[in-house]
Amino acid sequence: MNIFVFSPQELPLVLGTLTTVAANPQALTPLEQQFLQVLNQLYQGNVVVDELFPITTAQIAELITNPQQRKLLLQMAMVMAMVDGEIIPSQQKALRSLADTLCVNEQGLRVLHKAASGHKLLARLDIMRRLMGKFINAAYQEEGIVGIKKMVTPFFNGGEDLEVAWKYRQLGLLPEGTLGRAFWEHCTQRHFSFPGEAGGIPERMVFHDFGHILSGYDTNPQGEIQQGAFQAGFIREDGFVFLLFVILHFHWGIQITPIADADVGLFDILLVMQALKRGAACKVDLSDHWNFWEVVNVPVEELRDRYGIPPLCLSAIS
Repeated sequence: MNIFVFSPQELPLVLGTLTTVAANPQALTPLEQQFLQVLNQLYQGNVVVDELFPITTAQIAELITNPQQRKLLLQMAMVMAMVDGEIIPSQQKALRSLADTLCVNEQGLRVLHKAASGHKLLARLDIMRRLMGKFINAAYQEEGIVGIKKMVTPFFNGGEDLEVAWKYRQLGLLPEGTLGRAFWEHCTQRHFSFPGEAGGIPERMVFHDFGHILSGYDTNPQGEIQQGAFQAGFIREDGFVFLLFVILHFHWGIQITPIADADVGLFDILLVMQALKRGAACKVDLSDHWNFWEVVNVPVEELRDRYGIPPLCLSAIS
């Protein structure tokens, strides 16, 4: 998910557009103001947020014509509208108007509308279909029904394969500091099942846990929302759905996945957007046929440098 698509000259227009989806564009909430300030920092801009003024959708459509820019603008507008934990009808209307004027078909807007309208189950089903769809489709195309079975059965405490499990257990024999050893420690210290064990994560999804190791984010709720943003950043195709997922799950309190409890109010704008930036800087899409077996014996720090992952900084955008 490339988040750096706007020029310094376009940034004030972009931030001005985002004010139009605020609960009250004339009086931004503290979180809405912070979101704009953090975006300004991400772009190393010098925009004075307090001096921004709303821009009409027709004006922005005339000025921003690139499809990639338009899509990111709408996605950031959706995040802007979500920062306070709820969306009022006028914000939904503003988002739909922006999408229509920009001619952007962002499926996440439908998910957000369902969530904001109280249809949490429908929102959950919609986003899970989108989250898992590409992995299940790839599994079917590459392995047929067997591939789908490998994807689905672990979520029902099945999918045991002793040979697969043994491969992952053996990673504990690698030297300390290597990716493989760190993965083994990551699972054993948290009592996570290995792939191939009952309840273990499907192998096609194991990139998520390797991603935790490379990013440095914990598996507690605060860490998971940042990891979701990091993942959204490095996934090249439809990465935004992962950002939408973790905001709904850990900030809006909508239970999307049964693996982790939903929570409310955990969208730390600075840390989450920094995580998105770090993920976008990663040179490798870890979700797309990344062969981690080729690098399990490589030190984690060396891989971070090789993949271009910026150091973890907990205090400021860097």
